[in-house]
Amino acid sequence: MTTTVITILCFCLTAFSGIFLGSIKVRGISIGSGGVLFAGLILGYFLNAYNIVLDATTLGFLREFGLILFIYSMGLTVGPNIFSSLKRNGIIMNLMAVAVVFIGSVVAFVIGKFDFMDLSQLVGLYSGAVTSTPALGAGQQILAELGIAPDKISQSSMTYAMAYPITIVCTICVFAFLKSLFRVNITDEVAAYEYQKAEENPHMEGFNVVVNNPNFNGIEVGHFLKMIHYSMAVSRMKRGDEYIVPHEHTTLQVGDVLLLFGPKTFFPTVSILFQVDPSRDLMKESAEQIQSSNIYVTKPKRVGKPLKKIMGDARHHWVISRVIRNGISHSPTPDLKLAYGDCVVVVGKAVDVLPLVRYLGNSREALNSTRFIPFFIGMMLGILFGLIPFHIPGLSTPIRLGTSGGPLLTALMLSYRGSLGRIIFYTPTIVLNAFKEFGIILFLGMVGLSSGAGFFPLVSSMEGVKLIGLGILITVVPLLTVGIFMRGYKKMNYLTLCGTLSGSTTNLPSMTFILNMAGTDAAPLGYSSVYPLTLTLRILTVQAIALALF
Repeated sequence: MTTTVITILCFCLTAFSGIFLGSIKVRGISIGSGGVLFAGLILGYFLNAYNIVLDATTLGFLREFGLILFIYSMGLTVGPNIFSSLKRNGIIMNLMAVAVVFIGSVVAFVIGKFDFMDLSQLVGLYSGAVTSTPALGAGQQILAELGIAPDKISQSSMTYAMAYPITIVCTICVFAFLKSLFRVNITDEVAAYEYQKAEENPHMEGFNVVVNNPNFNGIEVGHFLKMIHYSMAVSRMKRGDEYIVPHEHTTLQVGDVLLLFGPKTFFPTVSILFQVDPSRDLMKESAEQIQSSNIYVTKPKRVGKPLKKIMGDARHHWVISRVIRNGISHSPTPDLKLAYGDCVVVVGKAVDVLPLVRYLGNSREALNSTRFIPFFIGMMLGILFGLIPFHIPGLSTPIRLGTSGGPLLTALMLSYRGSLGRIIFYTPTIVLNAFKEFGIILFLGMVGLSSGAGFFPLVSSMEGVKLIGLGILITVVPLLTVGIFMRGYKKMNYLTLCGTLSGSTTNLPSMTFILNMAGTDAAPLGYSSVYPLTLTLRILTVQAIALALF
């Protein structure tokens, strides 16, 4: 067999054994895809012991392709909601993440400045101390551009693997320390979070009212909604014995029964104006005549059009009650622009809704199909973007986003925009999840196989103990500093705080620990709100540290 075939066989062995290793849970915590890294290290050690040589070109190609595939797919996943994360507490969360990255980078720079370790080791240790695989890829890339020998660069993979599991444990220990220090009661934190969530993101519900105010007699529905709030919709109406799907020019009459749909916080205002009738349920009463339909936007021509344009193009007796995007319900405001894959919830009679179905597309086949041409166009643009040099004052060598930052930022922009002309960058979630997992398995498997020969001798030495201790400093110092400040002085919710700190170190297992503890979405929200910015900053800072210390 050729060395290329042997390399592929070894990767397959590494992949399935690593996935199994990563699925093993200890007190509800697993290392996930990190198991592939350790499986690769073990196999790489024994391959070296028995003088089995792998093909370096194949290792390099699979490593780079895996990293690009993982990063680009991750960007497409988080991109659609990237700017919404900056709303409300999102700005504070991202400032926290910036502080964690900055403090950790300063600690790493000081360690390197006093020559506690080799530059290649520092790059790997810094990346492992924040569990950032893309940072490792970017760091190895800049080391190669600086002319450092490949055998030296491989040391970064070893120190990364050393720091990775210790980082997970240390982060969870920091969370436990903060909980003890501030005497946190998880039940109270969950209740406080749910209350704040209800205040900031009012749940959309149906509300049955009777028009008993003569001042509204003869007023059109469209004018009524402008008076109340555009975020609401009148989805059904009963007049006498007839059930009606009202449009904006339908006039109200005293005695009409309306089903209003919108944010719950607006209903107290409505209840002052109309008689609330909790005994009525127009949705059930009118079910035989009026249906609620989910219509998916799958026609490229409709992407980017505001709802007012959709309603103007297709005049029928139906009402859009809400638009669901990435699992989140949005009020049907006139200026809301449709994105590919949006689920438009429409209320109306089947015969009236059918033209709208044709208008928007509603093709499940198109929704579930993978557009490989746009996918690879975007990936190519990301690689090219990563090659552009950025000159930063004080650094002798320009910084490049590389195969980590380039595809990430490109994917974020393309997925947020949704399309470029007729090119749709929508990819089904299940496909993106598969690409992400396959990409990270490729990258970590190749890193492990390349570095296994020298990993275990390093870990068992005094040098290894020193490196682990320094890695703990890079992890713990920024987390404790920001955590104590935000909880002690800013009184931030403990669950949100831990999720944000996990995101600022891209540490998914530690976020899972908090999720299992509380069972609410506070930690995942904090994690996802800062993840894109953190990932970008880690890619840039590891290069800046390497250039500053070279």
